[in-house]
Amino acid sequence: MSPLPSPHRRRRVLAAALTATALAVASFLTPTAASAVTTGNGSLVYSPAAGSSFNPEGGTPAGTTYAKIIVLKNNGSYNGTQLVTFDKLVLQSGKQVYPIYRSSDNGTTWTKIADIDPSVAFPGYNRTAQPFLYELPQASGSLPAGTILLAGMIMPQDRSASRLVVYKSTDRGTTWSPLSTIDSGGPAVYDPSPTSTTSTVWEPSLAIDGGGGLVAYFSDERQKSSGVLQAVSYRRSTDGGATWGALGNVSAPPNQSDRPGMITVTKLPDGRYLATFEVVNRPSQSQNTAPVYFKTSSDGLNWGDTTTIGTPIRLADGRGIGSSPFVKWVPSGGPKGTVIVASKWSLTASGAIDGGQNFYVNYNLGEGPWERLPMAVTYDASDTQGGNFSGFAQGIDIGTDGRTLYQATNVENTATALNDIRVGSIPVDAQQYEAEKATLTDASIVTHPQAANGQKVGNINNSGSAVQFTVRVPAAGTYTLDVRYDNGYGSTATHNVSVNGGTSSTISYPPTVDWGRYAWAQKTVTLNAGVNTIRFGKGTNFAELDTLRVWRTSGLDPQFQIANRNSGKLLEVTGASLADGAAVGQWGPTGNATQRWTLTPTGSNTQLVNLNSGKLLEIPSASTVAGANAGQWGPTGNATQNWNAATSGGWWTFTNANSGQLLEIDGCSTADGAVAQQWPANGLTCQQWRLTREGIQ
Repeated sequence: MSPLPSPHRRRRVLAAALTATALAVASFLTPTAASAVTTGNGSLVYSPAAGSSFNPEGGTPAGTTYAKIIVLKNNGSYNGTQLVTFDKLVLQSGKQVYPIYRSSDNGTTWTKIADIDPSVAFPGYNRTAQPFLYELPQASGSLPAGTILLAGMIMPQDRSASRLVVYKSTDRGTTWSPLSTIDSGGPAVYDPSPTSTTSTVWEPSLAIDGGGGLVAYFSDERQKSSGVLQAVSYRRSTDGGATWGALGNVSAPPNQSDRPGMITVTKLPDGRYLATFEVVNRPSQSQNTAPVYFKTSSDGLNWGDTTTIGTPIRLADGRGIGSSPFVKWVPSGGPKGTVIVASKWSLTASGAIDGGQNFYVNYNLGEGPWERLPMAVTYDASDTQGGNFSGFAQGIDIGTDGRTLYQATNVENTATALNDIRVGSIPVDAQQYEAEKATLTDASIVTHPQAANGQKVGNINNSGSAVQFTVRVPAAGTYTLDVRYDNGYGSTATHNVSVNGGTSSTISYPPTVDWGRYAWAQKTVTLNAGVNTIRFGKGTNFAELDTLRVWRTSGLDPQFQIANRNSGKLLEVTGASLADGAAVGQWGPTGNATQRWTLTPTGSNTQLVNLNSGKLLEIPSASTVAGANAGQWGPTGNATQNWNAATSGGWWTFTNANSGQLLEIDGCSTADGAVAQQWPANGLTCQQWRLTREGIQ
């Protein structure tokens, strides 16, 4: 559980009430191909009526928490269908249930299809909490691939016990039956103090481990005799969740202070597993902002020294995230995909809460510094609206295309004073252009911690004010612009948008909560192959621009800058040359496109394409000689233009597929203009590189 700075927040998280209505069955529609739904602040799944929510311990009702989403990928023609559940803090007929909502149109509209009532199978347990949805990617015991599982914590009315249970659905969420009890614990009481005597089990999540077993991870307060305030633990099933094996731990620090919890686990493409969890009572028992940590495992069961809490998730500048994380590896965004973590709030380098409107992402399978990616849906992370705990325990999943990220979260509704459930999506592989790096006319840069790359552009207030982006795309055609903006003016604003100096058209920005809350506007444009300009000029009223994301339905290769570990300088084509055979070397940051590269997968290898020239990094003449200089050339199909991209310790190496030698800076020079070359592996830092996407253009 997260640190809860006030009593009503503590009650909010523990109280998980859901409407007990009759089962509703709706016909399936075959979902269309995935596409980003980023306009506004996502689509509405559920909105509690004003006055309908309750809090059994008093205090301000929240309406909803714990939104979870899955996109079906193992259900044949129904793949792409989305299911959502959540804690619905409404009590009806003396009990609570888990609601199931479904979308067959990429999250645009939602229909309630089921209620799961635990009191039927588990008499006396009429309170629900902390649901988790999971689609089996492979058969488990008697359960076929595609079976939908829901795990959750249930309680009696008086909260005198805690029980982790699993339900199954074999018809894509329409009907459900109880599967088993994972574990049971003491009263559902939140007490993170070192003198706590609680013995609750909380917050289950599910995964298939490296041996094909079904694993239920959860928070366990029953190890206090060993000095463990709370552990993140697991039980494993070899019969599809019918029965569960011995208790194991992921992290169980025996210091009576650190309190890891709210664990979720994702499988990485190299077969390892990565777990994220919050650690309550960090950075201190008094500050207690629950920073997020992670650990990795070879099989999802063995997590190294379980007395440790692992590694904090932080940016290069020390900023982090805290409270109720959810982790997902997705196959797009980088040479080895992207690890994405959603969490309630962001933290300063000193651990203080500082808003929260961005995912934290890592392109190195969790190693090295993390970066930010704008959320599809934003919420009041600071809980200024009565302590509603919006954004708590949200869920994410990737679409069937492997590139569209869907986010479900609870968002404050200022009309009802309760939290709605909303779902939005964002293409992971879009090109991202920062407004503060565009050409500005009569406008100014504004620093804001939740802006993409930490800055946005404001004061676009006058008839001549404009923000002009320079955009490079690989082919002519239709592209979508997702514009992240804020508009605290109170009325819809507009900008006039022109592409390559052509006739302008209008883009509209509905009001946002204030000048620090972001939303998305969207526009379709036709771009030329290569360089384009997109100009946003003053229209009506006022809005600020944060970032421009450019994408197309067929996807785009991710763009990076590539920094040498030894020198800190960037890989570039010398002199921004467009010529075949031009030398490749290093230089300090210039902002020129010649220091940007797209990394394009080709079989098991990667091609590095210079953004300025469109040509490929290669070792000329397919040389196998140690010390041969690197250069660029148009595509030839030769293996010398292919590189094996590997990562270790947060650093990358690039091994030429033809020669088997590594890309390095000649002589480990730190000078501007030093050439890149190939050399056999020697372990030196001039053969190591860091990839960066955030804020590079």
